Amino acid sequence: MNWLLLLSLATAIPSPPPGVQGFVSAEDLMILCEPQDDSSALCLGYLVGALDQLLARQARRPAARHTLCLPKGLTAEMMRDNVMDRVARDPRRRPQAAAEAIRQAVEAEYPCRASGAPDAR
Repeated sequence: MNWLLLLSLATAIPSPPPGVQGFVSAEDLMILCEPQDDSSALCLGYLVGALDQLLARQARRPAARHTLCLPKGLTAEMMRDNVMDRVARDPRRRPQAAAEAIRQAVEAEYPCRASGAPDAR
């Protein structure tokens, strides 16, 4: 009888949730950011808005817990190229929310050292 209870519990465990879903997927953002004159401003606006939101959320945490440190001289176009390159290299990121893909890319590309300063590259 115990084996039946264990089997019931084992099959009742939900599977892990899929990647974070969002209004705009990373795939949608890739299409939006393809080199086209009419959508480049929208692409950059989405990326900069997502980055500003990440920085605002990070500002509420102590400096020791900051995960994102932007280097001086970084432009929106440089950030776009870095983010889009990371998304293009990893097809598993494409169905997830664009904002989550941006967070993962910029935290990997622009990490902080222990002091809260940009990582030296």
